[in-house]
Amino acid sequence: MDVNFKIYNMEWESYYLEAADYYKTALGAAQKKRLGNLVIYNLVAMSIENYMTSVLMKSNFIPEHSSISSMYRELKKNHNAPEEFHAEVRFMNRFMNFCSLEPTPAIVPTNQEINRMVSFATSLKDWTSEYLEVETKAS
Repeated sequence: MDVNFKIYNMEWESYYLEAADYYKTALGAAQKKRLGNLVIYNLVAMSIENYMTSVLMKSNFIPEHSSISSMYRELKKNHNAPEEFHAEVRFMNRFMNFCSLEPTPAIVPTNQEINRMVSFATSLKDWTSEYLEVETKAS
């Protein structure tokens, strides 16, 4: 199979920019108490997934799974991802509604839990920006 690494190298930027958009929306919604905590959780999760994907894609690695925990394991294998992210990844997983034949009710995060998620997303954004050597504009 012929792999075009140039495409992957450009692709990471689109994941990074999408992550930044999700992050900014989640941050604003959390601060203004808008959209509801389940929606904010999903925005934070999409931001986190895209930040992690951007790092993996920049190193020419396509994530095998899109779960936050799976991508974090890949980051730990091949990158110097901070160990303190591990607890936050496990925390985020508590709210994930993985595919199942049995219906499971969604767990709606509290305001305090949303603040923790946003804090993790902020730390991941900062680490990702530094790791990828991306210049960020002040929000």
